[in-house]
Amino acid sequence: MFVFLFTMKLNHITLVVEDIEKSKQFYKETLGFEPGFGKEISGEQYSKVTGYSGLKLRFVVLKIPNSDVIIELAQFINPKQNINKDFRHIAFEVNDVNEIYAKLKGLRVETVSEPVTISGEGDGLDGKKFFYFNDLDGNLIEIFNKNKDLYSSQ
Repeated sequence: MFVFLFTMKLNHITLVVEDIEKSKQFYKETLGFEPGFGKEISGEQYSKVTGYSGLKLRFVVLKIPNSDVIIELAQFINPKQNINKDFRHIAFEVNDVNEIYAKLKGLRVETVSEPVTISGEGDGLDGKKFFYFNDLDGNLIEIFNKNKDLYSSQ
């Protein structure tokens, strides 16, 4: 059995929703989660890293009181589907994305893409380097770089 010798921290869980505004209000009113950074994303770099051609989605970060873990709500605009369950995922923050990617490839783990670095956004996503892969049951896992300015409005 292979043991990873690096620090990994649970950062967020993404939930795919039909209506981001209604869901944001639901989580605020029922659980006290505070809405934070939000944005509509699209373009080649997002299509590449997710494997969804022509991807366009809205997302918002919800801050859980007294926790470092956040919830991301994602509403797909394209491809338009009722709910795209395939994008629900857990995300781990690591110090070296390339190192993890190389170790997974060495274990013959199939990834959605090689690591992609977001640039040209001019906001709290610039510099995010990440990739996705599936576990044995098809659950999507995101690995991304530690970045203190992630999800900030800058």
